[in-house]
Amino acid sequence: MHDMSLYQKFEETLVVALRTLWEQAHGTSVGQVRVLVGPDSVAAQIEGALSPAERTMAQSVDGRLLLQRYAEQLLAVIQPDLRAQVESITGHRVVSAGVRADVDTGHVLCFFVLNESLALLSTPNAESPL
Repeated sequence: MHDMSLYQKFEETLVVALRTLWEQAHGTSVGQVRVLVGPDSVAAQIEGALSPAERTMAQSVDGRLLLQRYAEQLLAVIQPDLRAQVESITGHRVVSAGVRADVDTGHVLCFFVLNESLALLSTPNAESPL
């Protein structure tokens, strides 16, 4: 059985990391950040990831397309750092990741599939933290 307080600690740490990465890359503050860590996955949601001006811009078709391209480029820039944070905090290697911005809602959604413990990769008889 996994220690729920360990998951909560991972979640709290990842909330700060995700908020910081997005705000540094995007240049504006975000709303609520939610993270859920399981034994083999991490899911995260950033609410209010877009500025009021960006939300207004997303109301037109051309603005929505431009904003979607911008969000995809921004996510491509931060995804390696976010992936590294997930691995560092959980102690597990990320084997698959998806990050998507929904310009209609202003949310960013992230999902990471975890594999074996990084400690197990470097130490054959180590226990997994999850």
